[in-house]
Amino acid sequence: MGTLVVMRYATDMFASLADHTYVACGAGEKAWGCWGGKTGGAELRRGAGSTRQADAIAEADERARIKCYLINGVCHQAANRILFPAGITVRGARGYDVSEALFGTYGRPRGPFGTCQSPFRTHADVTGDLPECAEPRAAQPLARRKAAAPSPGERKRERAYLKGVLAIYREDERVLASTKGLRGPDLAGFHLKLFMYKAQHSLGTQLDKRLAAKLRALRLSAEWSRMKVEDLFVNKEMKAQEFVDALNQETILFQEAAANTLKPGHYRRLFGLKPGDTVVLADPRIVKAVYGSK
Repeated sequence: MGTLVVMRYATDMFASLADHTYVACGAGEKAWGCWGGKTGGAELRRGAGSTRQADAIAEADERARIKCYLINGVCHQAANRILFPAGITVRGARGYDVSEALFGTYGRPRGPFGTCQSPFRTHADVTGDLPECAEPRAAQPLARRKAAAPSPGERKRERAYLKGVLAIYREDERVLASTKGLRGPDLAGFHLKLFMYKAQHSLGTQLDKRLAAKLRALRLSAEWSRMKVEDLFVNKEMKAQEFVDALNQETILFQEAAANTLKPGHYRRLFGLKPGDTVVLADPRIVKAVYGSK
C-alpha cells in the first residue's frame, strides 16, 4: 500500500487567502497539482492508500473532475478526491472548513441549471501503486519533517464522518440519475444536507434546534446568492473578474453572518478560524491562469 500526502503552501504573504493544497505520494517522485502548483509545499497529513487509484481519480489534468474553478470547488475539493483512497482530507489547511462548508467535502457535482458537470468517480476497481510512488526503506525525500500522525480515535472519527458525507453524495447521484436531475432547489438542498451534517459533527449536542434553524437559513441564503452570481457568469452577463470578486464577497458575508450567529467557540469548531478572521477561497495565481489577468 502506498502513501498519499497532503501538501500545502503557507499564506503568510496573503493573510486573507486560504492555503493552496495539493497531493504527493510518499516517495516524493509524483504529485498532483489540484488546479495549482505542486512543489515547495509543507506536509500537513498523510495516509495509506492506492496511488494508482489516486492517479485515476486525478485524471490527466490533475483536477479530479473539479471542472469549473470556484463553481465546483477549489484546490481543496480536488485534493480531497485524490486523497479518497487514503480516507483522509486536507483538514487542517487554513480556510478548509470554510471551503468545505460552501463547496462540500468532494465538491459541488454541478453548477446551477445543470452547468459544470463534475461527478466524483472513485475508480474503486483500480488498485496497487505507481512505480514512481514506491517507497524505499531508506529515508523518504518528500518532506524533511513528517506531520504528526492522528490518534486512532481521531482517525476513527474522521472515517465515520466521511462515511456519512459519501452517503449524501451517493443520494445526489441517485437524484441525478432520475429524469429531472438536480435543479436549483435540489442543488441547494444537497448542500444544505452536507453543511448541516458538518455542523452536527463539529458541534454535537451543542447544536440545538434553535441554532440549527438559524444555520439552515444562513446556509440556504448563501447558496441562493452564490447561484445567482454563477448564473450571471455562465450566461456571460458578468465578466470573469466581477465573478471572482462577487464570490469572494459572498464568502466573506457568509463568514460574517455565521460569526454573528455562533458563539466564538462554536465558530472556531465549525470553521477553524477566530470570529473576524475571514478568508477568501479564490487563489489569485489560479484565477490568473484560469480566467486571465483581466
